[in-house]
Amino acid sequence: MPVLVALFASPSSPSFSVNLFHNQTLNLTRANGNSPTKFAIHFDLKLKNENKAIGLHYPDQINITFSYFPNVSTLAILADYKLDSFYQGNGKTKRVRDMVETNGFPTVLEGTNMIVFRVDLVGSFRYKKVGTKRHKVELGCLVGVDSTTSNKMQRGFIGMVEPGLDSKLKRKPPPDPP
Repeated sequence: MPVLVALFASPSSPSFSVNLFHNQTLNLTRANGNSPTKFAIHFDLKLKNENKAIGLHYPDQINITFSYFPNVSTLAILADYKLDSFYQGNGKTKRVRDMVETNGFPTVLEGTNMIVFRVDLVGSFRYKKVGTKRHKVELGCLVGVDSTTSNKMQRGFIGMVEPGLDSKLKRKPPPDPP
């Protein structure tokens, strides 16, 4: 009986991780000096319910924003993705593999040979217990890509964490489609 009480008394928050450009060759070269205007971001999102005895309900859409840093003080949005509300059973992992078309093309971070992508996730969840409130989730991670080799700097899934100082940067709105 004490073990059961412990499982319900202090539930864990879910964990989120993402793998950008999964099984995708990034073509960041520009033929004839022409700059491409769009490209597709393939991603694999993993949402894990760490609780062994409590399910989770995500009552609202989860918003995922893909952006990049053109310079150290600006964040430019490339695309948005919405994940509909769903229920996640105890101890279960939900995987979302999809792609999103961007409304722009990233540039190299000033002073480096890297393109630094940022993935932000905003949503809320509720424990499947009577009387529980919504818990807001705001997480993000950075993914570096070498612009000369098109290789990611990190391999596999990257854990999403609460945003730090870089989340307070000025966001540049996406360009208007032609």
